[in-house]
Amino acid sequence: MSTHLTQERIAAALAAATQPEGETPWAELTTEAPTTYPDVCALLFRAEHPEEFASCSGVDGPTLQAEASRARIIRDLARRDSYLAAMSAAEQLAATIPVLPDGFNIHNAAWHSEVYLTLRYHDDGDAVRTVADYLQIPVTEKPDVGSVHVVAEGTAGNGVRFEAYTLIDAPAVEE
Repeated sequence: MSTHLTQERIAAALAAATQPEGETPWAELTTEAPTTYPDVCALLFRAEHPEEFASCSGVDGPTLQAEASRARIIRDLARRDSYLAAMSAAEQLAATIPVLPDGFNIHNAAWHSEVYLTLRYHDDGDAVRTVADYLQIPVTEKPDVGSVHVVAEGTAGNGVRFEAYTLIDAPAVEE
């Protein structure tokens, strides 16, 4: 999750949010707000299965729901930070790489804790190789049905993983 999640920032986000009715007030929760992806997922899971956790942990349903709603807000804060980091990485790459891609995509699914960026080149293996040479990262070629997937993977200066890729036609097979 985000390296920018602090208890102060979380408290500010909670203060700006409206808590769902019927939950234990966030200010009354005795647990500290989660700041890691596994902790957020665990709280969301607990709220989805209250019959399993309320009886064994002594935590009531409204408290489980309050922990989960707080965890959702924290997850969204972390995802927002990830999007911003990926956009920053795209900006950094666009400013420096010798061949601009045909498109950038940011992959930041809610169920995954790490964002990554793709730089898409249209049918241009040489462009991917040029970028890889410039960034000093390896290139792999993976055969596909009738084509070859040319990929260079690396990490931007701010820690965001990325891949530059293209699909090119597979070389004709001599018979």
